[in-house]
Amino acid sequence: MRQFLVPLLFASLAGAAAFGQHGEGEAPHRHHIAFLAGGSHNTGKNGGTTGADYEYRFARRFGAAATFEYVGGDFREDLFAFTAVMHPWKGMRLVAGPGFDRELREHESSHEPAVPETHKKYRGLFRFGGGYDLHLARGFTIGPDLAVDILKGEKVLVYGLNIGWGFGRH
Repeated sequence: MRQFLVPLLFASLAGAAAFGQHGEGEAPHRHHIAFLAGGSHNTGKNGGTTGADYEYRFARRFGAAATFEYVGGDFREDLFAFTAVMHPWKGMRLVAGPGFDRELREHESSHEPAVPETHKKYRGLFRFGGGYDLHLARGFTIGPDLAVDILKGEKVLVYGLNIGWGFGRH
């Protein structure tokens, strides 16, 4: 899947650049909803990642975001993160903050060995990363997204393409 993701990202960005980037003088949207399609990787696991996030900008360059992702493949987990967001230049977005994941685990029940039970294991994490949103007409955005999740004894690289929509002027 990774061999197709990088060319897809470049093709998407090239097409989006033709629509133009909002100028620096234009006010950003107060609310932004985005959907992510991509993947997650660490040294022992790979998985497809889909997700969504909501950002509320309380100032021109600063906001707060809530993120939900489902990671399939070898990971099989849900992730929630609550990050501070900084927009230092044009469409650039930097994020950092805490979160947690719910890892699905199956094990044999002690009373019925033939029936596996599913329990969720919660783990704390810290996420940092960034992306670049190319602004299209009518508040739509598209761009690459990259993050690193640091869990106890594990670092996971999350990458993908964000497609979003901003609304509500300052």
